[in-house]
This record gives sequence, structure tokens and C-alpha cells, in this order.
Amino acid sequence: MQFFNLYGLPVIVILFIVWMIFRNIDKKYKPPTDSVNRGLKAFEQIGGFAVIFCMVCGFGIQGKGFLSETMRNFWIVSMVFLILLHIVSCIMFYRSRNHTLHMMTAIFPSIIFILTGLLEQDPPLLLFAIIFAIGKIYMTAKSES
Repeated sequence: MQFFNLYGLPVIVILFIVWMIFRNIDKKYKPPTDSVNRGLKAFEQIGGFAVIFCMVCGFGIQGKGFLSETMRNFWIVSMVFLILLHIVSCIMFYRSRNHTLHMMTAIFPSIIFILTGLLEQDPPLLLFAIIFAIGKIYMTAKSES
């Protein structure tokens, strides 16, 4: 068992870089007002921090990553595809301010985390990825209204 997850760490770094670039570029973004559900806001924050921790640290039941080379190869190809889709949806959202594209910027990271939890057979990561997905999609929908 290794302390750092060599598969999850690059994904988190890439997502952070994308989020930081678009947060600094996007001056029109307004976080949701205080009228949002505080429980779901906490869901997003707790799920987000826990997902980052589980993706970076290798604390799964397996502790070694994937059970087979096929699962690892599928994960690598799907992560590249999903990260590229996420970057494209961020660029398109920045240009058009479309509600659907804004939702896609929340859905793609959620799929990335859930897929990683499933393929690595990491129940804590899967649980926190689902919690993050619920909170992130809710907060994104509320930031539009």
C-alpha cells in the first residue's frame, strides 16, 4: 500500500489548474446567495475535500490501485476523454454563458470522481464522490438563478 495515489494525484492537479484558470478569467461568476440550502452547500464542501483526500492518498480497500491492467487502461483513456470534455465545456461556457454548459462543468468532475471510485474499488472515494456530485450539481443549478 502506498501513501500517494499515483493515479489520482495528476487528475486532481489537472482539475485544480483548470478550475483556477477559469475562476481567474471568469469575472462574471457570482457564487450562490445565502438563500441556498446550507445542508447541500456543506455536502459540496465536505464531499469536495474528502474526494481530494481520497484521490490523493491511497487509502482504499485495495490500496494498490486497479485489479487489472484492463481496468487501469480503461480508466486512463476515460480520464483523458472526460478531462478534455471538461476543459471544452469550461471554454464553451465562458464564451456563451449557457445553463446547460454550466451544468456540464459540474457533471464532468463528478463523473471523474465516481468512475475512479468504482474502478479502483474504493468505497470511501465512491461515497464522497456521490456526496460531492449532489452538492456540486445543486450549487451549480442555484448559481444560475
